[in-house]
Amino acid sequence: MDVTTGSITSSASLSTFADWTTATAWSLESVLWMLIVGFVIAFILSFAVGANDVANSFGTTVGANVLTLRQACILATIFETAGAVLIGAKVGETIRKGIIDVNVYKTEEGPRLLMLGNISAMFGSGLWQLIATALKLPVSGTHSIVGASIGFSLVAVGPLGVNWYNLGFIVASWFISPVLTGFAAVFLFYVVERFCLDSDDPLKNGLRLMPLFYAVAVGVNIFSFLYSGAPLLGFDNLPLWGTLLIALASMIVIAVLTRFVAVPRMRINGETVRLAQDAAREDVGSSGKDFAMTTCDEKKKEHAPLMVEYKSTSTDLQNTQDTTDGKEKASSSSRLTDVARSSSSRDDDVIGDKSSKHKTSSTLPPIEPFESDNEESSSLDTQDPEDQDKAEAEEDEDPPEVRQIFSSLQILTACFASFAHGGNDVCNAIGPLIALWLVFWSGEVRQQSFTPWYLLLYGGVGVSVGLWVMGRRVINTIGKDLTKVTPSRGFCIEVMTAITVLVASNIGIPVSTTHCKVGAVVSIGWYRSRAAVDWSIVRNIAFAWFVTVPVSGLFSAGAMFFLVKVT
Repeated sequence: MDVTTGSITSSASLSTFADWTTATAWSLESVLWMLIVGFVIAFILSFAVGANDVANSFGTTVGANVLTLRQACILATIFETAGAVLIGAKVGETIRKGIIDVNVYKTEEGPRLLMLGNISAMFGSGLWQLIATALKLPVSGTHSIVGASIGFSLVAVGPLGVNWYNLGFIVASWFISPVLTGFAAVFLFYVVERFCLDSDDPLKNGLRLMPLFYAVAVGVNIFSFLYSGAPLLGFDNLPLWGTLLIALASMIVIAVLTRFVAVPRMRINGETVRLAQDAAREDVGSSGKDFAMTTCDEKKKEHAPLMVEYKSTSTDLQNTQDTTDGKEKASSSSRLTDVARSSSSRDDDVIGDKSSKHKTSSTLPPIEPFESDNEESSSLDTQDPEDQDKAEAEEDEDPPEVRQIFSSLQILTACFASFAHGGNDVCNAIGPLIALWLVFWSGEVRQQSFTPWYLLLYGGVGVSVGLWVMGRRVINTIGKDLTKVTPSRGFCIEVMTAITVLVASNIGIPVSTTHCKVGAVVSIGWYRSRAAVDWSIVRNIAFAWFVTVPVSGLFSAGAMFFLVKVT
């Protein structure tokens, strides 16, 4: 009997049957409640991962207005679940037995303690991620489960239960992955900017680069998918040269299809958009000129009576002074001086401006200078350089004619990123459940085993539910609040994050997708303009990253202490 599927198989061996009888002997009924509670908490943890971590995959796509939130959730549900089932087994093994030393649990009470520990780890990790999601802070699911695993192990068996060497290797990847992803994303964006966005003809150069971008994005992900093994599809026996050959052939096919199918359509759409934009600019320019001339004429008509009265009075005074003799001139001048002083005094009382150089008679209202209608323009001239930099960054957009090119690329790379996330971070939620499941059925702690695909599918369902219910909060933080994201920048962020995570997933290192994505977003935003990044949000995210391991560890340790006492 196969203890993992509950059915008789032709390949069943005596050792498998012995394992099952051992599991029965150690009283499955006494630990059944642990398995049930473990499944419930694993679903909650998967829900938390979906609400917080999955936002990394499609956050920039939604932020760039390439996809709606609903469309992003549909695509994420498909690719997260597929990634978890097809390539999640290797990272599941790292989470299950790479962070804690399972050999110390090979005692009489060891299996029971390990089951309680995995329940505690899922509880601590899930609780912290739910709190972070409520605060709209993207935190690492990898950080959370690693910290929680350390927490329960310290309570159960002390510091000897932690594999500190592997932990140090994983912790180093947390700091290296955002830096490397950030540099890679900035480099790719520099290439895109120089050879496409800032060129004389962005559409022409963008169409030239389009087959290369599609080929690289598809080829890298196909190679990673095949190299991971995917036992469910039988790719685990495929040799390396076969993987390279299939990936290379796929790149050639995609490049050819893109060049002869997608590029002509994109060229037509791009030319249409460019013509529409040119026509819109001409209409806005002519209407703006007419509006300015009309406004100026209206203001002249409004002040015309005052100007006529002012000129008439000035002419009368001048004629009076020219036609009188010296004595009358002096007398008139004296009277005019008194009138002017009196008028000035009254004007000062009303206006409060004693420094005016030009005063009129008390019968004349003050002439106000014309005011500019463009108050926003004049305010920009007087604001701080940093504010000007930020305003310019907010207005920075992709050329309209090439936006569609990078929008399509961003959707493609976002789907690959979601697939990679499913293969990497979904296992953060299911790794402890896998260990719980295997210990339950075998009654012992095993160093070598396999990862059941149906448990990975269970985790993918929980992740999808969490994304639909609470994913909006962290999606807004990643895609909109940190910095402005455009399709070209989103493409660079997505493809470099996907490559980093897929490579790490195939090596077996559970890197933080959150760190990779946030590192790429902040790096590109800082490259464009330092003021374009909301550094207060970056500070809050960095603080949340710093406390994730100890906080999730404390939650897990508290749960482990409670379970040990009550059971």
